[in-house]
Amino acid sequence: MRVAILLTGCINPDGMPFTWLTDTNERLKQYVDAIHYYLEATNCKIVFCENSNTDIFPLFENNNNNDRLEIHTFQGNKEKLKGKGYGEAEIIEYAFQHSSLLKENIIVIKITGRLIVNNICQIIKSLKYKNDFVTCIFHSDLSFADSRIFCATPAFYTELLRNKSNINDNEGRYFEHILSYTVIESSIQFIPFTEEPQITGISGSSGDCYQAKKPTKKQQLLFKRYSLEQLYKVNNKSRNKHQGLYKKLLLLIKIYGYQLLVKHLNV
Repeated sequence: MRVAILLTGCINPDGMPFTWLTDTNERLKQYVDAIHYYLEATNCKIVFCENSNTDIFPLFENNNNNDRLEIHTFQGNKEKLKGKGYGEAEIIEYAFQHSSLLKENIIVIKITGRLIVNNICQIIKSLKYKNDFVTCIFHSDLSFADSRIFCATPAFYTELLRNKSNINDNEGRYFEHILSYTVIESSIQFIPFTEEPQITGISGSSGDCYQAKKPTKKQQLLFKRYSLEQLYKVNNKSRNKHQGLYKKLLLLIKIYGYQLLVKHLNV
C-alpha cells in the first residue's frame, strides 16, 4: 500500500481551553515549516487539514511539490467545551470526507501538524503491511495512546471516528483515551512501532519542548522490548483480537530475548 501523511492543524485556537501555544503567527510558522519538511524528506502525498478557516495555500503556490500537497481548511471548534481533542477528531473526519488522496487504498500516518518526526523515512519503510492495521504507542497501562503520531488504514480511522462523541477534555476523556479504547476494542490488527518516533517541536497543550536525540543501542533495544510487551498486553486485553498459544509463546520468547540483550549491554 502507498503511504500518505495527514498533518492536523489549528492555526488560530481562538480561546480553545487547554492550549498553551496561542500565538497565531508562531503556530503558522511551525505548520509551514513542518509541511516543507515532510515534502522534502519524503515522497509521500501530504494532506494538511486545519480547523480555524485560515487559508495557507498561497504560501505554497510556487512550491515544486504542489502535486503532492493537499490543503484543506474549515471553520471547526464550534464545540469548544469539548476541548481540542474533539477538534482533532473533527479535523481527521473532515480530511477523510474531503481529501481525494485519503480515499485510496493507502496507509495514513497522522501527525500533529507542527511536529517534526526526524526518523519519518525509517517509519515509512517499516509500513509494509497488506491488511488493515493500526500502529501507535501506548502508556504502560494501555489507558492512553500517544496521538502525536499513529499509523493506520482507513478502516481503523472509520472506527475511531465512530467514537468521536466520547471525547470531552473537560470531563477528562481525551482523544488519547478514545484512541487507546478504539485500538483495544477493534478487531483490526494492532502492530507496534518497530522503532521509537524521534519527535522535535513544542507541545501546544503544555509548552513542553520535544528534542529528538539519536537513541543509543540500549534505548533501541528497550523500545523494541516495550513495543512487544504492548502487543502482548493489547492482544490479551482485547475481546476481538485472537492470538493462538504458539504465537503468544513466540512473542514472550522475543520479549525475553530483548531483555537478555539489554542485560548483556549492562555487563
